[in-house]
Amino acid sequence: MGRIKKITPVHVHLTTVIEQEGQRERFSFDEAGNFVELNGKYYLRYLEHQHGKATPVQFRLDDQVHLHRSGEVTTLLNFDLTKAMPTRYQTQYGVINLEVETSRLEKKVIPATPSGQLAVDYALVAAGQTVGSYQLRLQFQP
Repeated sequence: MGRIKKITPVHVHLTTVIEQEGQRERFSFDEAGNFVELNGKYYLRYLEHQHGKATPVQFRLDDQVHLHRSGEVTTLLNFDLTKAMPTRYQTQYGVINLEVETSRLEKKVIPATPSGQLAVDYALVAAGQTVGSYQLRLQFQP
């Protein structure tokens, strides 16, 4: 059986709240993207435009939730409420080993539309110290 791939254009709205070192920042993005159905797994792909740069972003939204951003800094985050998930943060100075501690993970995906929502609250932890807290709210629809 071959790969079954279905791509549907969607509108993506993402809001992120970042808290680092006592500072709180809020970012909102409205982007055109694609909902991709591939081998029974669901992906949301879009380009995030910020500061004149376009960064490819992909969310995997099925039994697991992953976030993959490929820009100057490559990020791969796996969200799991039951345990901290290791990740490597690639920076221009080298690789930093972190853990993703997920405190909220709510996901609703309706492949037939396709539409969905994702709410993730998580912290990035390095050597036992929280380096940042994040609230991610994602919505997509045709």
